[in-house]
Amino acid sequence: MTENIKDKLLVVAEDADAAAPDQHPSCPHGPTVLFYRQSQTPIDGFFACSAHRNPKLCDFRINRLDWRGNQIKRRTDVLDYPKASDIDDPDPTSHLEALSQDDVHAQYFFDESALQFFADQCQTLQINKVICMGAPRLHFHLRRDKNIASFLLDFDDRFGSYLSPEEFCLYNMCNNHFFYKRQPFEAFLKCDNNERVLIVTDPPFGCRTELIAHTLRSLRRLHNRINCLPVTPLAVFWVYPYYMANYIRQDMPELQICDYKLNYTNHNRYTNVGASRRCHGSPVRVFTNVPLQLLKLRTSEGYKYCEKCNRFTAVENVHCDRCGNCCAQNGQTYRHCAICDLCVKPNYVHCPSCRRCSQVEGHNCKLYQSKQLCWLCGHRGHVESRCQIWLKLRHKHRLQQQHGCLICGQKHSERKCKMRGRYFKESQFMGLTTISVRKR
Repeated sequence: MTENIKDKLLVVAEDADAAAPDQHPSCPHGPTVLFYRQSQTPIDGFFACSAHRNPKLCDFRINRLDWRGNQIKRRTDVLDYPKASDIDDPDPTSHLEALSQDDVHAQYFFDESALQFFADQCQTLQINKVICMGAPRLHFHLRRDKNIASFLLDFDDRFGSYLSPEEFCLYNMCNNHFFYKRQPFEAFLKCDNNERVLIVTDPPFGCRTELIAHTLRSLRRLHNRINCLPVTPLAVFWVYPYYMANYIRQDMPELQICDYKLNYTNHNRYTNVGASRRCHGSPVRVFTNVPLQLLKLRTSEGYKYCEKCNRFTAVENVHCDRCGNCCAQNGQTYRHCAICDLCVKPNYVHCPSCRRCSQVEGHNCKLYQSKQLCWLCGHRGHVESRCQIWLKLRHKHRLQQQHGCLICGQKHSERKCKMRGRYFKESQFMGLTTISVRKR
């Protein structure tokens, strides 16, 4: 759901199954989601459809203050499973018309190379079961492998005519809602001790990342409960554009980006063929909690093994000894900015006022800085020279103003200053860094 407003629209993600029966109303597409604006609190928000981001397609909306649980009946009915066709179609996605309405389905199908990539990783990771969440072509591809069982969770009810309840359920990934009985899916999740499960999700790129992240955590909890396991992660492949990395990391900081570029057969820009293709290839990547060192990419498709990173990367991704990583993400060869002390896109220009590299020379510094993450305190909305926390620390410890690094004055960024540990305490959990001020 989108609205043309400057005030950012936020969302409260809650597990529909775990929520109280009268907590959220439901529309025909399952439990709704609570939206609210950045200037509001959740109590002032509104409930709206989680699946249809265009209100013309589902106009359900009710203010949070007007919802009283017992006034509007919550939908609890389960749809009847359609009778499967007697025709054994190996891959109906090869002839079914794709539901490419971006406000709802955005149904794009992986090409053969992408399908082989997932199959290769399943073999490498010794995966026995795959949950294809919004990835129908992958499901039909994996059905040919006798060593892998696959279950399709998808919002397209047409697949119910080709697949039995033991391998398909009509499903809304934005609210973890099963339209059919979910017992067959729970039976699929039941594993032996030596079986490994992988979730591959290919949501519409307009989906709220916090909703998808919450659904992935809900499926993990369901898997753990069914198999009587403690808090155990499930392997995840989340297919999304590389430029959405910051949003994904905010919701699931344990996910890393793999350099593999995925192509779709029915999208003219997210592919490496055709007149409309991007000059640096498809921007679609795989975000995963699987260690990147375990993934194998084919050198015949434009990938190489970096001995220093101990992982496969794109051929154009040159290792930076200063950063200690192959930093490029968009298909270009990044360069290291000595002033920023990090790798940036080759067309970026350094701005001394912002203390950052920017793609636009002569940009609005005030606006640009309002979106930056401070290297000192870790908060968003300012750069280091405007950090009020550091100004107070400098005054408290009677530190002099420095012209290079604000902490020590040397020619490096505050992120890598060896003296920052005197004033800031950093802790990391699942890839997320938390910065706090040391009490002295």
